[in-house]
Amino acid sequence: MKLQRSDFKRLRLPLAGSLVLILVGAACGIAANGYLQKSRALGAAAASQRAEVQAKLASANEEEREIKANLQQYQALQARGMIGAEKRLDWVDTVTAIKNERRLFNISYSIEPQKDLDYPGFGPGGGVKFVASHVKMDIQLLHEEDLLNFIGDLARRGKPYLSVRSCDVRREDRGSGTALAPRLRADCTFDLITISHDKPA
Repeated sequence: MKLQRSDFKRLRLPLAGSLVLILVGAACGIAANGYLQKSRALGAAAASQRAEVQAKLASANEEEREIKANLQQYQALQARGMIGAEKRLDWVDTVTAIKNERRLFNISYSIEPQKDLDYPGFGPGGGVKFVASHVKMDIQLLHEEDLLNFIGDLARRGKPYLSVRSCDVRREDRGSGTALAPRLRADCTFDLITISHDKPA
């Protein structure tokens, strides 16, 4: 079947409409592809932002846990009396109470002025500093367990933190022969350690 010239005239309008529809379809396809790429980019950016926010939130939660743990430790140290001014009278009362409860013999001691703690690895930082008072004690004992019990009680009940630097134990001359006379003498050096806040300059 051959198309006549008159047929082309009749098909002109449908062909033009088809061409317009093809062009419109192509334009819609290009626009849809552009929108798809844009939406994918926005989705990736949103996912990246969400991951960043989640990482910051996890970091904030971890910091909050650390702060709570540090606060509990600080409050425990503060409740024990290790933070702030050294309470020497409380410490003296504790020594006297332990001596009486344990029925120990004579205990004499001398406390030196506070100095910065000179242990390796300790230094001022974070707004706090560690200070210590050297305490020299001369303790008369019936046996070695008296010394261990005394140090244990003092470490548990004393307000400052107690660190034993040295203890030299020697046997006493038992000339009297009485059963309740001291048999040992201990010369000990302790550090009473407290934590103080650095004052701003």
